[in-house]
Amino acid sequence: MMEKCIEKIAVIPKLTQRKRVAAYVRVSVDKETMLHSFTAQASYYKELISKHKDWEFVDIYADYGISGTKVNRPEFNRMMDDCRSGKIDMIITKSISRFARNTALLLSTIRELKALHIDVYFEEQNMNSMSEQGELMLTLIGSIAEAEAKSMSENVKWRIDKTFMQGEVYSTTRFYGYDIIDKKFIVNKEQAKVVKRIFDMALNGMGYIKITEVLNKEGIKNPSGNKWTYRSVERILREDTYTGRLTLQKSYRSEKKVKTINNGELRKYVVEDDHEAIIDVDTFNKVREMVDSRRSKAEIENKNDIFKGLIRCSVCGACFQRKKRYGYDLYDWKCWNYLYSTKNERCNTVGVPESVIIEKAKEALGIDEITKEIVKEKIKSIIAYPNRVLEFVFNDGTKKTMPWELKSRRFSWTDEAREKARTRILNRNKSKN
Repeated sequence: MMEKCIEKIAVIPKLTQRKRVAAYVRVSVDKETMLHSFTAQASYYKELISKHKDWEFVDIYADYGISGTKVNRPEFNRMMDDCRSGKIDMIITKSISRFARNTALLLSTIRELKALHIDVYFEEQNMNSMSEQGELMLTLIGSIAEAEAKSMSENVKWRIDKTFMQGEVYSTTRFYGYDIIDKKFIVNKEQAKVVKRIFDMALNGMGYIKITEVLNKEGIKNPSGNKWTYRSVERILREDTYTGRLTLQKSYRSEKKVKTINNGELRKYVVEDDHEAIIDVDTFNKVREMVDSRRSKAEIENKNDIFKGLIRCSVCGACFQRKKRYGYDLYDWKCWNYLYSTKNERCNTVGVPESVIIEKAKEALGIDEITKEIVKEKIKSIIAYPNRVLEFVFNDGTKKTMPWELKSRRFSWTDEAREKARTRILNRNKSKN
């Protein structure tokens, strides 16, 4: 009988995996930054996490001066991405109100983290989101935090309204052309010269782009200390504060925390002769009429525009705008940064004739006629490439690339355009004779 050979294999002890822990901080700039700096909080959480031998420090995620009711918090979103990537097992935060003040956002986030088996510990409430009572308590406390946020918002609005009723500006620290001292507008002589010059150039028929080019060529800085843009010149020319009038509450923050023009939703307050004028009222009104006239003309030209907001530049990402060809009833689409940037900063993406876009849209959709309704239903965006290629991105997620060629002008003309051109040539010849 053969003797059995028994080999003893040593047992390898199972290593305990350390829990990967991160911290989330939301700092209100006006309240907490001076007392609880990010450095102090980072040190506190690093020390707290290091005390636990079975914890491993991951990162500190901190948002500055961003409301807890907002969805778009950069660091919060980065933290959530890291959670989805499997980098975090647990999150520590000061309180529910620091984590989120919107109850729906709070619960949806906690439920997503639960599904990922990630616990959230709220220090102030001494509560873990993974506990049995966690969601019920979070709902109750989250609702209270949301109500407090709304109450604070209403108090701030009331205080702002009271300030406006007294004819005073609210928290304005900078206004081009003036120095604001004790909430009073005092003329800044150097900046006032630039404001006057901008109005003079506009009165002499210069457009926004030409004015922008002149100012930038001379090295004059805009209100933010950077180069002038088409938009910053337009804002100067539309600002009635330069006439000595103070119009308060021109804009407001919507419920979504977005700055919105006040078109009558809230009361406005007008204080006549509030401060020294830089521009006289007659000059301001003449320029305002010219600005409004240009805008109205552009709106009329684009009111039937079926591709508005859809065409984007592949080079710089800006929208394409519809422009009428000078002297013809034909339209082209060109990059915003080609039309409105200064000469040295223009995007050189090729413009696309509207007739080409219509033709390629029909071809891409496989239809004979195209309408605004069809475009809205089917097309999400159109990317214009400099090598004369259009990429159609459809609402169902599919894409189609369509190369195009620049046809002779005679192929893109309508019968009406040809007749107008013929009449114009005849009239020109008659005037010569």
